[in-house]
Amino acid sequence: MAKRVGVKEVAEHAGVSWKTVSNVMNNRPVVRPETRARVLRAVEELGYTPNLIGRQLRQGSTRTIALVVPDLRNPYFARLAQTLQEAARPRGYTVSIELSGGEIEAEQHYLHGRHGRLFDGLIFSPSAVTIDAMARRTDPTPLVLLGERVATARIPHVAIDNVASSVDLVRHLIDGGRRRIGFLGAEAVGGTSTGSQRFEGYRAALRFAGLPLSDDLVAAADSWQREDGHRLAQQILRRSPEVDALVCANDLLAVGALSAARDLGRRVPDDLALVGWDDIDEVRYAMPPLTSVAPDLDALAEAALAAVLGEREDGRVVIDHRVVARESSRPVRAPGG
Repeated sequence: MAKRVGVKEVAEHAGVSWKTVSNVMNNRPVVRPETRARVLRAVEELGYTPNLIGRQLRQGSTRTIALVVPDLRNPYFARLAQTLQEAARPRGYTVSIELSGGEIEAEQHYLHGRHGRLFDGLIFSPSAVTIDAMARRTDPTPLVLLGERVATARIPHVAIDNVASSVDLVRHLIDGGRRRIGFLGAEAVGGTSTGSQRFEGYRAALRFAGLPLSDDLVAAADSWQREDGHRLAQQILRRSPEVDALVCANDLLAVGALSAARDLGRRVPDDLALVGWDDIDEVRYAMPPLTSVAPDLDALAEAALAAVLGEREDGRVVIDHRVVARESSRPVRAPGG
């Protein structure tokens, strides 16, 4: 009979102390990212699973759902976590916020059940894990995906229609008289990621309106933070000063782009319109307030919980969205004028 792998074996394999392994398995923030990744890789390679402890674990239920997200620097994920907590409470469940850091080792840790069956289900917003990794998943813990980064018919997922919402956003700009429209945060067209689908909708809306597609007006981004929006917007505005609108793949990019426009003396919305996604609180109080696609987070939380708890069997749930028009995309002329 094979010897059971324990904390000691994981520590030796990773070249760390048993205490470090314990800190990683309990998701304590005292471990450096590179050390955490090494421990999680050892856990995966050795097939280590923590002991099941406690009365609830012995009964086979913890009444806890894990929300796995890349980080909480994006206010969208913080608001999503709060909305899920509020939706889970009446069902008698709590939601544990688990941070993956967007690292593939950490995402696989949750995907393949190395969490020691501490959760009754996983609501997972993947950032790095692949479709192949999803296909190899054997852990029986119920799983629901948020967004369309990893699309697989076998696993339920809940998302807004990123292509349709992008078309709506670009049409809003076109109706307001904008004609040289750029895009921040592009990913390869034809993929299942959020960025690729939003970029696809942008391209479709321009084609439908008979407007030219120009690579000079497009900037790709591996990260969607404020600093990325500032840097990429400066690149486009300097390269193509005739641009009169920027579609940003999320609100943080739009906030950064607003700062870049100000630095370059571009007035929003007189010279440049800015729009984004997620409708985070920050965009409502920006100067000027920023137009954004608002997902129905209440509906998203309800659908995700219903799916992970087996209350519904829909493989894919599409959540409603709306374009919340604010001062940043005020028309330069009356629509139709």
